[in-house]
Amino acid sequence: MGAIHHLLTFALIPHGHCYLWKSGLVWLHVLSDGFIALAYFSIPIALVYFVKKRRDLPYPWLFLLFGAFIVACGCTHLLSIWTLWHPNYWSEGVIKALTAVVSVMTAATLIPVIPQAITLPGRTELEIAKAELEQRVLERTQALQLSEERLQMALAGSGDGLWDWNIVTGEVYLSPRWQEMLGYEANELPGQLSTWENLIHPDDKPGVMDSLSGHLEDSRVPYNFDYRVKMKSGDWKWIGNYGQVVTRNEQGEALRMSGTHKDISERKEREQALAESLAEKNVMLQEIHHRVKNNLQVICSLLNLQTQTTDPHIAEIMQESQNRVRSMALVHENLYQSENLSKINLERYVKDLSENLLRSYRSRGSLTHINVDVSNLYLNIDTAVPCGLIINELVSNALKYAFPQGHGGEVNIQIAQLAHQELTLTVADNGMGLPNEINIEQTKTMGLRMVKSLIRQISGTLMVNREAGTSFQIVFPQPLQ
Repeated sequence: MGAIHHLLTFALIPHGHCYLWKSGLVWLHVLSDGFIALAYFSIPIALVYFVKKRRDLPYPWLFLLFGAFIVACGCTHLLSIWTLWHPNYWSEGVIKALTAVVSVMTAATLIPVIPQAITLPGRTELEIAKAELEQRVLERTQALQLSEERLQMALAGSGDGLWDWNIVTGEVYLSPRWQEMLGYEANELPGQLSTWENLIHPDDKPGVMDSLSGHLEDSRVPYNFDYRVKMKSGDWKWIGNYGQVVTRNEQGEALRMSGTHKDISERKEREQALAESLAEKNVMLQEIHHRVKNNLQVICSLLNLQTQTTDPHIAEIMQESQNRVRSMALVHENLYQSENLSKINLERYVKDLSENLLRSYRSRGSLTHINVDVSNLYLNIDTAVPCGLIINELVSNALKYAFPQGHGGEVNIQIAQLAHQELTLTVADNGMGLPNEINIEQTKTMGLRMVKSLIRQISGTLMVNREAGTSFQIVFPQPLQ
C-alpha cells in the first residue's frame, strides 16, 4: 500500500516549476517529447509489419526485441510530459527501470549475433550472386531451347511423330507429324487418351495395354513394340512405338510419359516378303533332302540286290556299302523331318543309325546291345555325315569281330562336349579286343582307312585303348553353328 501511495502521491511539486512555468520553455519540452514518443511508437509498428511480411529474415526475434525497447523508450517520454504538471515521479522511475531492463536484454542479445550477422552477404555480394544466378538461368534456358530445337529437327528429319501424356489429367499431346502419319490434319484429333486407344487394332490392343501397365509400374520394363493403328482412310498402318515415364511422384506413381511414333509399314512389308521367301526356301530344301534320301534309298536297294550272290565275300562288301549309304541317307532324313534344316539332332541320329546296324547284323548281333549316350548336341551336315560314317564303321567292326559266335556284349557310343569348343566321340565294346598285330597307323583294311580319312576331314585326333575290349576316342573341334 505504501508503494501505491508513493506512486499516486502528489506531495511533490510538478516538473514545470523547474522551468518557472515559462510557456515557451514548457511547450518546447512538451512538443519535443511528444514527437519523440510518436516516432518511438511508429517505429515498432513498422518493424512488426516488416517482420510479418519478410518471413525469410534472419533473426526475426531480434527485430521484435528492438521494437519492445523502442516502445519502452517512448513511454518514458510520455511520462516526461505528464510530470510537467503531475509529480508522479515514482511511476516515471518504474517505466525507466523497465526500459533499462529491456535495453540491457537487447544489448546482451545483440552482441553475440553481431559476428554471425557480419558473415551475412552484403548488398554487393547479393547483387553479384543474383547476376550469376540470372546468367546460369539464361544459359540453361538457351541450352533448353537449343535442345528443343535439335529434338524438333531430329524428329522432322526422322519423320517420327511425338506424343506426350499427362497421366494426371489424361491429356495427350499428339504432334502434327503424329497425326499426319495417319492421314489427319494437325490438331484434328482430340488430345485425350481415349483417342489413341480407339485407334489400336483389336488384335494388338491386349498386348499394348499389358506393355503399358508393366512400364507404368516399373520403368525398367521396356515400353517399345510394333502394333497397328487405324488411319483416317480406315486402313491399318504398322507403327513402331517407343516411350518412357519421365516424371514420378515421391510414391513412385507415374505422372508424365513421352515417346515417339515411327512409320514401319515398309519394314513390315519387307519382313513379310522375307518370311514368305524363307518359308518357300525351307520347303524347297526339305524337298531336296527328301529326294536325296530317296535316291540314296534306291542305291541301298540296288546294293541289296547285289548281295544276292553266292560269293559271301562280295555279299559282305555290298552289305557294308549299303550300311554306309544308309548312314548318309539317315542324315538327310533327319534334316527333312527337322524344323531346323541346318542342324541335326545327334541323339536321334545316332539312335536311328544304331538300330539300323543291329538290323543289318541281326545274325551276329542278336545278343549284342548298343548303348547311346549323347548330350543335347547338334551338328551341321558337313560334320554329321563324316561322324555318321565313322560310327557306322566302328560299330560294324564291333558287331562283326568283337564277340565270339553265340556270345553277346555291349557297344557304347558316347558324344560329349569338352572345354574349348571341342567334342569327343567314343565307340567302345567289351569284346575280345583289337588284336595286337593290327597297327592302326598302317592298317590295310578299308574300314579303318576310311575312319582315319574321315577323322582328318573333321580335323580330329584318334586314341585307341585295347584294354577290357576296344575303345576308339576321337576328339574334334565343334563346328560353328
